[in-house]
Amino acid sequence: MIPRLLILFAAQARFPAPEFESYTLPKMSLEELASDSVLWRVLVLCVFLAAGSFCFYKWRSRKAMLAYSFAGLAVFGFLFASCPCPVGMFQNVAQGIADGSYIPPGVLLLFALPLAASLFLGRIFCGGACPLGAIQELLHWKSVFVPRPLDRILRMAPVLLLLVFSVCAIFGIGFPLCYFEPYLPVFLLDFASPFAILSAVFLIAGLFVSRPFCRYVCPYGVLLRFFSYFSLLKPQITSHECVNCRLCEQGCPNGAVLPPENTGNANQHRAGSRRISMLVACIPFALAAGGLFGYLGAPVLSSFHRDVRLARELDAGIRSEAVEAFESTTTTREELRVRAVKLQNGVLLASTAAGVLFGAVVMAELIAEARRRKEEEIYTIDPSLCFCCGRCYAACPLERKEKHHEK
Repeated sequence: MIPRLLILFAAQARFPAPEFESYTLPKMSLEELASDSVLWRVLVLCVFLAAGSFCFYKWRSRKAMLAYSFAGLAVFGFLFASCPCPVGMFQNVAQGIADGSYIPPGVLLLFALPLAASLFLGRIFCGGACPLGAIQELLHWKSVFVPRPLDRILRMAPVLLLLVFSVCAIFGIGFPLCYFEPYLPVFLLDFASPFAILSAVFLIAGLFVSRPFCRYVCPYGVLLRFFSYFSLLKPQITSHECVNCRLCEQGCPNGAVLPPENTGNANQHRAGSRRISMLVACIPFALAAGGLFGYLGAPVLSSFHRDVRLARELDAGIRSEAVEAFESTTTTREELRVRAVKLQNGVLLASTAAGVLFGAVVMAELIAEARRRKEEEIYTIDPSLCFCCGRCYAACPLERKEKHHEK
């Protein structure tokens, strides 16, 4: 970015306009380059992440986090037209790594900064810097709690989407999920059917279910959840001695607040040990089932690739625009078939591996849910499930009392 700007400055200084009466000075792209660069968005994102961490960890204020979400929606949602986009970022990077194509530094930074921040601050990006998270946070009206078992099952959907669309990006099948980003029509103010219907569904669902897209769809959220589990700075409901009033648990619609575990029940411990032993014994079957699922789904994925689709149309004698365009090239049908078969084999291998990995993630989730947590007698926050909304601060009577004394 900086070298290019210097080149443009030097060009303007070295080659002034000729002294002709009819000469019109050409329009330079310097202003457009400086105002539309991805690196400017990276800088703004850094400022937002720092501001969000200050509001959440220093001020510990729900109102400040709402203001943070509003600012993120205005800047990243409407001004930058849903950029950074958590849906498309991982697909762009995955495709660039797979085919060895050049990935602009700005795109890499937009992808990596929220992940790096989650290692230190948890999911502060989801708190308001993400435009999709910001619009869901601000539109949430009344919480309808999803039962914990159902919530854990639905949270596996983003993992599956991450694996499937990573395979699509790596093999050039495309970015189909980008076409179904439900909030993009709102940011672009373009409500063309059928995308407007999908937007309406998610907007209405978000009024009652907290962050339905973040929790049950967003593939980038899977990476954020994994990194934030190891975050150095973890959210705490109160800095005082917890009185176990349960208000924080009732006030969190995302299931991130964990109640204290009963560590004195010997029968519960034995039942938990048996449950974990059974889950560990089921790991090989889960991996095999996941691999079979990926193996069976590979033909469906590869059928969306243009080369595979074109080869099938040629074999079937279908006269489409793609077939007519192909016949005008120098590529033979045999060369096309070889490319299609090679791609199908690659997708088959990658999809099977993705299925095995999905089975491993499911079993890891079940074992983590069944294992004993740290023996504490207070309510705690799971940093991987916390969206840094600040609702627990507003619900905790000790926090409200502290803020009242500060005033």
